[in-house]
Amino acid sequence: MREHMHVTERAAAAAFASPRQRRIVQTLMAGDMSMSELASATQLPLSLLHYHVSQCMRLGLIEITREQPRSGRAVKFYRAVAKSFFVAAELVDEMPGTAFTRKLRDLLDQNLNRSLQGICFRHDGVRPRADLVTDPDQQNEAIELWLDVGLTGADAARLRQELQALMDRFRMCDNAANPRYLLHMAAVKL
Repeated sequence: MREHMHVTERAAAAAFASPRQRRIVQTLMAGDMSMSELASATQLPLSLLHYHVSQCMRLGLIEITREQPRSGRAVKFYRAVAKSFFVAAELVDEMPGTAFTRKLRDLLDQNLNRSLQGICFRHDGVRPRADLVTDPDQQNEAIELWLDVGLTGADAARLRQELQALMDRFRMCDNAANPRYLLHMAAVKL
């Protein structure tokens, strides 16, 4: 396995924009796996996995490392061809988070539609506000928070650090056996 690969083909770069293909390649950067091990690690069905693995192999991102004999067909083991991949900005048609952003918005809307009673528009004495009013009897596992706030450069830097620390803390809780949650944190200067 090479240490680093510079992706130069647009088709190979597009694989990193695909959440499934990116997850497969990144999972296989850790080491070789059989198709069933990869299915368990990525939580993708085998039929879908076979398709995406063959696409990634065709693009030169994944390779077969060995075959383990057994009765019937041998078990193939796959791994990424490099430990890291660099995709130049000019080959990036869509940022990796764009598909997740669409999925997150859809899931938030579905969850909210189950419990939303309305929106309360008001002024809190400092600034205008719009608060979602939800049914307290509906279980709501999703949360969405927005804030338009004036910050100094130091405050913005502290916010970035705290959000990164929060994300890192919950990344350490990750367990494939538990239900999956999609987390997104962002802050941008207006």
